[in-house]
Amino acid sequence: MNLYDLPQYLHIFNNCASSLAVFFNSVLIYLILTKSPKQLGVYKYLMVFISVFEIFYSILEVSLVPIHYSYRSSVAVLISTSDKLFSRKFLLILNSFYWGFFGSSLAIFGVHFIYRYLVISGNPLLRTFQSWKFILWLLIPVVIGFIWALTGIYLCGPTEEFTEFMRNHVKEVFNNPIEQYEYLGAFMYERSKKDDSLLIYWGPIAGIIIMSITVMVSFIVIIVSGIKCYLRIKRLMRNASTTSSRSQALQAQLFNALVVQTMIPMLLLHTPVSLKFGFAIFDAGLGSYCFIMSMTIALYPAIDPLPNFFIISPYRKAAYGKFRKS
Repeated sequence: MNLYDLPQYLHIFNNCASSLAVFFNSVLIYLILTKSPKQLGVYKYLMVFISVFEIFYSILEVSLVPIHYSYRSSVAVLISTSDKLFSRKFLLILNSFYWGFFGSSLAIFGVHFIYRYLVISGNPLLRTFQSWKFILWLLIPVVIGFIWALTGIYLCGPTEEFTEFMRNHVKEVFNNPIEQYEYLGAFMYERSKKDDSLLIYWGPIAGIIIMSITVMVSFIVIIVSGIKCYLRIKRLMRNASTTSSRSQALQAQLFNALVVQTMIPMLLLHTPVSLKFGFAIFDAGLGSYCFIMSMTIALYPAIDPLPNFFIISPYRKAAYGKFRKS
């Protein structure tokens, strides 16, 4: 499949997706700050944090138009330099920040699930969200993002071996020399042309391991906290009085919206990328199928805020009222 027009297609798609992402998240921020019930407390700032994160993510996405690609035992995020105003070095840094945003996505939801469980269970740790320590919670996804960014640029940066390995393939597929792209990626192994021995590149493999660990830890936190939240909400709903049932119903809505909102990056971001890495490990890169992956990843920040509009009743009523008036 000839994909030499892929950057142009992606640029159009990213423009549409990013415009929707900025619009939906901006509206959601307005609703959170003006229509949130008092019971939400500090959680509304966590919700704003997600929306701001997704706005910046979409801006970075449309600025770089990253091409997620996989060839044999390698995976890469390619950035075309021919249509960018930035220098190659700055594009490389922006690409590493793009990796950082990707790594932060699940960690952000992990913090949200922890908060939801602490609220539902009345755990004393909830006080840490109501003081200056709240900043420390917000720093967790930021730190993980920096780990991904540093891992990308130092362990998965361009190498002579990787460039030569990709040179002919990039020219064949995209109809451009590889010098027209800046990239970060993992070139894991190849067969030596001299004696057919296996050459293993441990730096990128270490990078994949580091990134996989952060994703697994975030995933475990989400699963464990989510299950505990679900069981606790069910118990409280059975025992709730008429007065407290409204509050518990709101907690259930917030939890359901969070679950759906977390499933979106898991399906659109992390599952495709995990498949890309998995196939590359077995020297069977996905090739042109990565075009679909590039689109789903760009679509994530536009779709992710929508569950809040449909599930959380104060925002649903406010949005519906505005729509009817217009």
